[in-house]
This record gives sequence, C-alpha cells and structure tokens, in this order.
Amino acid sequence: MRKPLMVEFTGTPEAGKTTAVRSVANKLLNLGYNVSILKESAENLPEEIPKGTWDANLWMHYQTQSGLIKASYFNSDIILIDRGLIDSMFYGKKFLWEGKCTKKEYEKFENQFIERLFPNFLIALTVPPDISVKRRGGEGHLVNEEYIKSYNEMFLHYYEEITCKKTIIDTSRLDVYSMNDKIANIILSNLLVY
Repeated sequence: MRKPLMVEFTGTPEAGKTTAVRSVANKLLNLGYNVSILKESAENLPEEIPKGTWDANLWMHYQTQSGLIKASYFNSDIILIDRGLIDSMFYGKKFLWEGKCTKKEYEKFENQFIERLFPNFLIALTVPPDISVKRRGGEGHLVNEEYIKSYNEMFLHYYEEITCKKTIIDTSRLDVYSMNDKIANIILSNLLVY
C-alpha cells in the first residue's frame, strides 16, 4: 500500500497555519486529490492541563502520534498536518532551552517518537512579532511581542536541525490567496517526486 504524502505545517503563532491547511486542502481536493487533515491536537487539550506547560506538550505529542497512526490508514493521496511531530519536537527543545524541563526529561521525551510517523515534507510559516500580535487582535498572556521574538529566534535555530525536506515562508507580505497558491504548488511539486 502506498503511504500518503504527509505534509506538516508549523511555525510562528498567527502565521496562518490552520487557515492554510484548510484552504490548501480544498484547493487540492478541487484538483482531484484525496486529501485528509489532521487537526492541531492543542484544540482538544483538556482544560485541566495548563497550556504552555511540559505536561500539555506531552499530552499533545501522544495525541498527535495517535492521530498520525490513524491517518496513515486513510485512503488519501495527501495528509495535511496542523502542528505535528516536528512541532512537538520543537516545543520539547524550547522547554529544554528555557529550563522548563531537564535534559533527562527531554531525552526520554525524544525517545518516544515513532520515526515512521514523521512528515515527508515540512512547511514552516513565520511572521514578525508585531504581525503575529496584530493578527491575534492584541497582546495576550502567551502571544505578545517579546514571546514571539523569542519564539522566532528559537524556531529558526531549531529549523536548521530539521532533516526532512522543508521550506520556510514568511507570510507577513502575502495575501491569503497568494500564500495558498504558493503552498499548494510546493505540495504538488513534492507529490510528483514522492
């Protein structure tokens, strides 16, 4: 059985990941491809687990792996993943760099990844801090300019470590239609060589 092309979306908060996943899926469906979406696991985080914590990342990581196992059995040509395993790995590293977990905790976490579930291709969407905050509708507890600046710096450092095929797109100067066309074309070109 041919494995579907798995494309993960990650990057800066408010860069357009979820919007792109939905819009690009529709575009690819209209071109005749069978497309499935794996939604961001954070959407289902139980309210008892505080957001932005090590435990929240662990919970989302296991939910994502579970969803990816299920998705690998879908009769799809393409699976679009809204914040998958690479995103989960980045957050683990981010917590390590911030001192919110120990090196031992991180190493145990890193050993929990199922390699066959990693994406074939990664699309990282980024925006500068001021654009992220503006798109969010103003500064909040987690999304503020200082946090996004730090996030982007850590993410760009981590991006260099990612070994799968990847691309990074700054969405701050792209309208939604241009962004979706660009992403769809990247996916289609990778589908042809897959």
